[in-house]
Amino acid sequence: MLSRDHYAVLGVPPDADDETIDAAFRRLSRRYHPDLNPGDARAQAAFERLKMAHSILTDSRERARYDSEGRPPAKDIKVLSNTSTEVKNEARSYADLFRKLCDHAKRTQPNRGHDVYTSVVCQLVDTERGRRTAVEVRRLHRCLDCSGAGRLQTGDNAPCTTCTGSGQEVYGRGPLAVAVACGDCNGEGLQVGATCGTCHGSGLTARKETLPFQIPSGVQDGQAIRVNGDGHQGPKGSPPGDLVVTVSVHNDPRFQRRGPHLITSVPITVSEAILGARIELSTIDGSVALLRVPPGTRGGDRLRVRGRGLEMTNGRSGDLIAVIDLWLPDTVDEDARRLIREFGNRTAEPVRDRNQRATVNR
Repeated sequence: MLSRDHYAVLGVPPDADDETIDAAFRRLSRRYHPDLNPGDARAQAAFERLKMAHSILTDSRERARYDSEGRPPAKDIKVLSNTSTEVKNEARSYADLFRKLCDHAKRTQPNRGHDVYTSVVCQLVDTERGRRTAVEVRRLHRCLDCSGAGRLQTGDNAPCTTCTGSGQEVYGRGPLAVAVACGDCNGEGLQVGATCGTCHGSGLTARKETLPFQIPSGVQDGQAIRVNGDGHQGPKGSPPGDLVVTVSVHNDPRFQRRGPHLITSVPITVSEAILGARIELSTIDGSVALLRVPPGTRGGDRLRVRGRGLEMTNGRSGDLIAVIDLWLPDTVDEDARRLIREFGNRTAEPVRDRNQRATVNR
């Protein structure tokens, strides 16, 4: 391991005076002081390096000895201060800087997590007022072993080999040199730990769970409902995706659905069709609706009961539509036949063309 460059640790040039060194030490101490970072081993190690560098560079004898014996060779120094006008590593150009910044932007872009897709089955009655149910999904969550970082912290807090512990990399040369945070250690100056064995470096682990889900009123068969933020957790602390639930609605044999309206077949007798009647109908929610059948109703007529269909999302309700089915008895006795013939004779009307003759079984 090369000896640490104390000038790079403090971010000052080799010819910096004591005032510049003190100012740099105070600035960095405010960031890494243990009192401001309780329990942070990396901050503690960084602060210790700062103190050592400051004590050596502000002592004239120690600094002279360090300058003559202790500094690493110039060809091995990868990081210099952002205040320096001399850049030793001349191999790095501005093109390298732009490539690094683009790569860093891609790696640090807060991409949201993926959506979770599942389905749920409900009955037609559940779409009347909506129903609270639950769905079982498998979602990605932040790994608890590495706190979502994908790597485990090392116990020795070794300095980063790329920036030699300063947390910075410099590109360009002369007065236009640009310093950026080290990409290998994210500017911390410490080596990253080993890959987390639980999440294999992704920072995410999957687990199976049951989530509450509200079936909205008026939902259509095959409709996809999106629940914001209930999807997979995003990488490196980015926002989670959404939960997308496709709802399948089972039909009710009593009703046919047309949007918010419900259609049902209502059998009535001949006398009810002729004279009119009031009929009680069962609705989708189990209550009873009163249907008024006017006199002279014919088979196939549609009668409407307002507001007794499905409730819509805007608070209004569809209608219950009764399709009249004229019911005829399977068998009639002789007295009934006689009455029917008499009724037919009294109510005979020229409903057919004169050239068309009806044969009546008598």
